[in-house]
Amino acid sequence: MDMKGTKYLPASITFPESRKSWRYAMHWYKKDYNEYSEKYHCYYYPFLLVSPFVTGINRTREKDFPQAEYIVSDSGGYQKASHKAGDFSVLDILRWQENIADVAFTVDVPAYSYISETAGYRYYPDDFFMKCMEESNNNAVLMMDSKENKDMELWGVVQGGNYNDLKKWYDDLNQRQKFPGYAIPTGSTVMPRKKDDWISQLKFAKEVGTNFHFLGRCEPLLVLVLSKMSLQTKKYYTYDTASAAAGLMYGTYYDPMFLNSYSFSKMKIDERPNFDLDGHVPCDCPVCQKHTYKEMMEGYYTLLLHNVYVKNRYNDYFNVIAQDDNVFQIILEKLIDSQPLLRRQKESNITRINNLLFGDHLTKQTLESFY
Repeated sequence: MDMKGTKYLPASITFPESRKSWRYAMHWYKKDYNEYSEKYHCYYYPFLLVSPFVTGINRTREKDFPQAEYIVSDSGGYQKASHKAGDFSVLDILRWQENIADVAFTVDVPAYSYISETAGYRYYPDDFFMKCMEESNNNAVLMMDSKENKDMELWGVVQGGNYNDLKKWYDDLNQRQKFPGYAIPTGSTVMPRKKDDWISQLKFAKEVGTNFHFLGRCEPLLVLVLSKMSLQTKKYYTYDTASAAAGLMYGTYYDPMFLNSYSFSKMKIDERPNFDLDGHVPCDCPVCQKHTYKEMMEGYYTLLLHNVYVKNRYNDYFNVIAQDDNVFQIILEKLIDSQPLLRRQKESNITRINNLLFGDHLTKQTLESFY
């Protein structure tokens, strides 16, 4: 598929057993789409991210995603490593991916997966990182050697919260096997882990020079910078996030102007005496045009559909904004101003981002800004 710029891939999810009353995010599936479209005014997204232990290991493209144009499959490495998701081998996962996906990721062992605050770490120790790298890269070589579906692209997963760790992992993997594309778990622009640095992660991706998928983040600032970088490199970048589902779980409605979210929980609504439950949400998405605040609050499917719509829309906006350097700089400053953590060092962050996109990476000053 000829894709350009950045693209948000909504995650096809099934809810945990404890939330069984929510059933599935039914709008992803054709049979459910037909059944519920009249009631919830659902609409279908043809670009999806699926995962064996989240979407469901029994899901198939022919049965569950017949209208999908482009499916990317995560390997479920995080779920498998941290949640003991199931007794499935690396090759079991590969065969599932080959039956459902256009692009799939190798089975990785995330360096964060076994580590929690209670274990005393805020960042993985070096020996643990090396152990995860060794196992993950062994999996990657095994999957590439065992791939049967020649039409499906298999991409390598590279772990690391900063440039140096990513480079170490990538160099080790590429001594064994090269891949047509890669995926990395991107650090947050809002609340980074200790030693995480999303700008240096993007520097690594730009230097590698292939198509990339960025796992688990979609803050507007990150998407804006990715859109600009994609325009420069002529590569496409996809990304996903569970935040649309999290918004559903906690009653969060994403403002169509990107920067704010509103709680639709009953407690919050009761605190707003002027909140017109019978009024329409000021948003032009197909769901909001047909439903009142009250219906949005009570209809979990409608809330999820709206949130996914907003994320797709601001992705499209940023692909356009990236084409104009002046407008890009204006929006970049506004997004940095909107985040207290970044606003405290506004000039430094703007400089680092501009160095990433426009700077001469051979100068000592520029290089030091990434470490």
